[in-house]
Amino acid sequence: MGESAWLERETVVAENNSILKINNIEVRYHEVILVLKGVSIEVPHDGIVALLGANGAGKSTTLKAISGLLIHEEGEVTDGSIEFLGARIHKLPAEEIARRGIIQIIEGRRVFEHLTVEENLIVGGHLRPTGIRERLQMVYHYFPRLKERRNLMAGFISGGEQQMCVIGRAMMAQPKLMLLDEPSMGLAPLLIKEIFEIIQRLNREEKIPILLVEQNVKLALTVAPYAYVMENGRIVMDDTSEKLKENPDIRDFYLGLTDVGGRKSFRDVKHYKRRKRWLS
Repeated sequence: MGESAWLERETVVAENNSILKINNIEVRYHEVILVLKGVSIEVPHDGIVALLGANGAGKSTTLKAISGLLIHEEGEVTDGSIEFLGARIHKLPAEEIARRGIIQIIEGRRVFEHLTVEENLIVGGHLRPTGIRERLQMVYHYFPRLKERRNLMAGFISGGEQQMCVIGRAMMAQPKLMLLDEPSMGLAPLLIKEIFEIIQRLNREEKIPILLVEQNVKLALTVAPYAYVMENGRIVMDDTSEKLKENPDIRDFYLGLTDVGGRKSFRDVKHYKRRKRWLS
C-alpha cells in the first residue's frame, strides 16, 4: 500500500472501535514448532488491554508477531491475520510496522548503556524527526526523574529509571499503539506503582492504546479494564477485569486466593488442586 493510501486509511475508524485485531493467528518457529494456536485479540482505540499468563504461555511471542520481530527468531505467522487500523500488517517488516505507529517495549529494560538518558530519548525520535525538542519536554513532563538524570549515562541509573527511559523513548516515536512487555519485572513495589500510574496517565491524557503483557495479574487487572488469559499458546479466557477478578479459576491459579478471599497456605497448595475448567 502506498503512503497516500495508508494515510487515507488511517482516517477511517476501524470496525468495532478496534485499532488492533488479531484474527485466529498461528505462529511457528523454524517452520515446524507451533507456538501460537488460533489466537484472537482486540485492542480498542484509547484502551488498555492486558494479556496474562505464566512463563512460556506465548505472551511475548504474540507481541513479536504484532511488531514484526518474529523474523529475528526464525518465527512467522503461518495462519490468520493481524490488522492495524484496518490494514493487514503481519507480513510487513518490523521497520514499516514501527513507522505506522506500533512501538514495542521489550522486556528487560534495553537502554543504550553508553549514551546519556537524553541521548537515549532522542534516538527514539528518529522515526519522527520533526518536533523532537517538544516531545522531549513532554517525556520530561511525565517522567521528571529522567529530566533530573538526563546527562547521566543510562547504564548507571536505577532499574526503575531505565524502565522509565525505555517508555519515554517509545513516547518519542509518537506511538499509535504501545506494546508493553513485563514492565514490572525486577522492580521494587513503589517504583512499580509509580510507573503504572504514569502508564495510565499516558493512556488517559495522550490517548495511547496499550497492549500490556504482565505476570503480575493483580496489578494488570487493576490497570487494564479488559484482559485475555493465555495458556500453552491459546487464549483460554477473556472478560472485563472486574469479572476476571471474581472468576474462581483466576482467583485460584493467578491471584492465589481461596473462594472465601484468603490467601492460600502451603498446605492448601499441596493438598488441594482444582482442575482448570478450560483444560477439561
